[in-house]
Amino acid sequence: MNRVAAIASAVATLAFAGADRAESLDRNTPSGIERTLRSFRGGNLDVRQVYDHGGSGSIGDPKSFAARSLNDIQMIRAAIAVNKPLVHQLNARGVLLGNIVNADQAADGGITVYYR
Repeated sequence: MNRVAAIASAVATLAFAGADRAESLDRNTPSGIERTLRSFRGGNLDVRQVYDHGGSGSIGDPKSFAARSLNDIQMIRAAIAVNKPLVHQLNARGVLLGNIVNADQAADGGITVYYR
């Protein structure tokens, strides 16, 4: 009986781990980040200035971020625009909506907004 319980527990653990991984994969897709930006209320907001769409990719490089298509950038800006508290937070940090070029969500729910 203990063996059956152990196997059931292992299967349940693997199922939940798979669900968590699937959610994390969707988190930064265009539709995933759009949903997050529309409803983001957290205080865990990071703002980073970038200088172009390239970069060495090294940690700390102000140019290292995944470039988005123009359509994705417009979608990100539109999602932020409808979230007035987020717009106010960004404006308080000197970030104008038209200068935003990307956004990513971290595993802890925080958002990083990239601007030029």
